[in-house]
Amino acid sequence: MKKKSGKKPSLKTLRILAGTAAQPAFPPALPRIANLIVIAVIFIWAFLLYGNTLLNKFSVDDTLVTGNDIVRQGSKAIPAIFSSYLIDDDKSAGSQTGSYRPLARATFAIEYSLWKEKPGRSHLVNVFLYFIASLITFYVLRRLLVKFNILFPILITILFMAHPVHTEVVASLKNRDEILAYLFGMGGMYTLLTFTYTRKFRFILLSCIWFIMACVSQMSALPFMGLYILVLYFFSSLKQRSIIIAGCMILLSAFAAFLIPRIFISQTVSTHYYFDNALFFEKNLWIRLGTTMISLLFYLRILLYPHPLLYYYGYNMIPLTSLSNGLALLSVLIHTVLLGYAIINIRRKTFLSFAILWYLTGIFIYSNLLVPVVGVVAERFVFLASLGFIMTMVFLIFKVFRTEPNSLTIELESRIKIIGLVIAILIPYGLLTISRNTKWRDTMSLFTGDMPRLEKSAKANYQYASYLLTTLYNDKNFISYGLSNEYLRENIKKHLRRSLKVYPNSCNALNDLGAVFLNIEKQYDSALYYFQKSVAMDPTFTPGWANMGMVYHQLGQYIKAMACYQKVIGIQPGNIMAYLAIADLYSELGDINKARYYYALGQKAAGKKENRSF
Repeated sequence: MKKKSGKKPSLKTLRILAGTAAQPAFPPALPRIANLIVIAVIFIWAFLLYGNTLLNKFSVDDTLVTGNDIVRQGSKAIPAIFSSYLIDDDKSAGSQTGSYRPLARATFAIEYSLWKEKPGRSHLVNVFLYFIASLITFYVLRRLLVKFNILFPILITILFMAHPVHTEVVASLKNRDEILAYLFGMGGMYTLLTFTYTRKFRFILLSCIWFIMACVSQMSALPFMGLYILVLYFFSSLKQRSIIIAGCMILLSAFAAFLIPRIFISQTVSTHYYFDNALFFEKNLWIRLGTTMISLLFYLRILLYPHPLLYYYGYNMIPLTSLSNGLALLSVLIHTVLLGYAIINIRRKTFLSFAILWYLTGIFIYSNLLVPVVGVVAERFVFLASLGFIMTMVFLIFKVFRTEPNSLTIELESRIKIIGLVIAILIPYGLLTISRNTKWRDTMSLFTGDMPRLEKSAKANYQYASYLLTTLYNDKNFISYGLSNEYLRENIKKHLRRSLKVYPNSCNALNDLGAVFLNIEKQYDSALYYFQKSVAMDPTFTPGWANMGMVYHQLGQYIKAMACYQKVIGIQPGNIMAYLAIADLYSELGDINKARYYYALGQKAAGKKENRSF
């Protein structure tokens, strides 16, 4: 009987067992001069495309992250930022939602410490971050496509940067979290690719850290879990076992990023409303699937033809649609062909298969298939997926001129044709991007520029009317826009009615329309009509009851006014303004004792820091 050898397995044998024996040569770096040229080109291109955003001010939701009380404490608020949720008080929907994405807020806190609220400088930071994200994109592509002609990743990067669909991400300060999520996600991909060449475990750990940073920037980074697996499968020599282990580590990182904040921080309950996305309330699977396919078709459309671009969509810009709808069936056909081609060629590891799978992976979580998304669709949702679209586009351009992207040498004639076609695409892309940036100049510019194409958006029309109404009440400098009070009043009513035409059940829109007739037009019968409709929609809607009380007060119907204010107190027992309003009524009636009684109740509620408004 032969004795077993006591010799320990060699390091090479262990690597074979782990599936990592075939360690490829590390890809050669670009020459120093070439590297500097690439960096300079990407830097200049980023500022050519987005330099005009430095003239922009704050717009729409920017103050949610740039101007809240925590951010205004500056750098010293960073511990509080990392131990709290970003709270979105959506007055148009009457909702409050919380999400954990502290990194962008931390950058705004640092900026506030440096220069207070200067939007131009904050926009400069956004453009610089976009430059860094684009630079990392090139280096990731360079490492992925080491056997491809250098022209291929360069053209992909330049076209990707120029796509107008990115304007919402770069020109809107609120969406800095999307840039950071992409930047850190691509950083994780770069270190993961480094692992495939070095076989050093620390690079997987570093990749997990990058991915966690991406997730706490914005949960839109989640598709990177699938993209990391795709990259390892298509562009590494790792065996299946090693890819699965790496995938499990990335998955654990995602769980850590998602669960740890929820363990230590009390979470705000999220409330969803119909005119954000009707699919939150739709149970019919056939309609859910149909609307999902229409959403996916929308994303392909804005990538192929990025006009018009709009700041918000929501109900009913993408209508609820049955799967039997012709456009839904067309979307099914297109996406079945794309997915079928990618799967059929996945074993051959073709680049086109990889590019298609990148796109489908990046867009899947925003398809409304598993979880409806606020707004139904949005341009920022396609940011990550657009790289897959651009990779596919550039690959097909090479094929049109019968040139293989992995040819290390490309004939001059073919190179001129390829670059010429890319330039022909870049010119309209660049002009559209630069033009679209000007629409993000400030809130008024964005609203007036987009509203003509948002006739079917209930929320967008309500937001515009609400902005005009607030301006009419508070902004003494609004005359700088050259708009008269009459113009403002007519447009407020016009867009509130347009919002109600799309979504008649909006208590907020009904209440605001009543407020116009009450406070501005002094038409009390019309005001009462809309307030009554608002509380008929929702009997717990306190602003409607309070405003109805004001109407009855103006009409001298004190008993009815008191009944309305008592309704408010019944719904919100600590509502200070309701107690004070009743006290005023009794004072006018000459009943001083009851006036003092309700005034005291109001002061007691004030001492408890209860609700101070209707």
